[in-house]
Amino acid sequence: MKASAPSTKPFASVLNDGTYTCSTCIPVVKVAADGEFHPVAGHAYYDEMAVTIVDPMTVRRATRKGGKPVGDTTATVSADGKTLTSAFNDLSAANGIPVTGTGVSTRVTTGPSGSHASSGSWRQTSEGQVSDSGLVFTLAQVGKVVTYSTPTGTSYVATTGGPAVAVVGDPGWTTVSLKQPSLNTLHETDYFEGKVIGKYIMTISPDGKMMTMNANDIKYGRTSTLIAYKQ
Repeated sequence: MKASAPSTKPFASVLNDGTYTCSTCIPVVKVAADGEFHPVAGHAYYDEMAVTIVDPMTVRRATRKGGKPVGDTTATVSADGKTLTSAFNDLSAANGIPVTGTGVSTRVTTGPSGSHASSGSWRQTSEGQVSDSGLVFTLAQVGKVVTYSTPTGTSYVATTGGPAVAVVGDPGWTTVSLKQPSLNTLHETDYFEGKVIGKYIMTISPDGKMMTMNANDIKYGRTSTLIAYKQ
């Protein structure tokens, strides 16, 4: 699966005067940038964050949950200050399988005077790579029953037109419901603790070899188009 049209909504953070603030995180994250782990509340995937200034152009963020490492990202700004390249390692899967990759973003706005080069707002481009563990998924349907699973252990079994059912293996995605308006189209609604966080329209090509997914990340206000190819 790849993003053929990533979200155009920027993400923003400021690293200044020894403090890191992510204003587009929900809820907002604000911690000391001293390389030590500090408590962070309200996030499903982590409860601590450590921010380390590697050099004037590079910053590293690491997260833990319950004392266990769940991820880290190293973000480096280009010499001209216009591009941000991020290398990430997601360890949040319950089965321990990591998702690794890189992402490239272009600058939208600069940060305050004197702040770290990574400060400001950035828009993701279509460039970047993600390991298969973060891209591959299995979707199967028998009658009205749909089974979904990923290499990292997230899964559900749901009935189209039926009630929302539990999602296994993803702390930020607790239930899901499905509708099927046509043979080759599936509508998925994702919930977290009863609140809608995302809606997806999946359309299979006539030859059955490609899926186009229109994704609406309601929680973060982002829309994108993803393309998946049958293996």
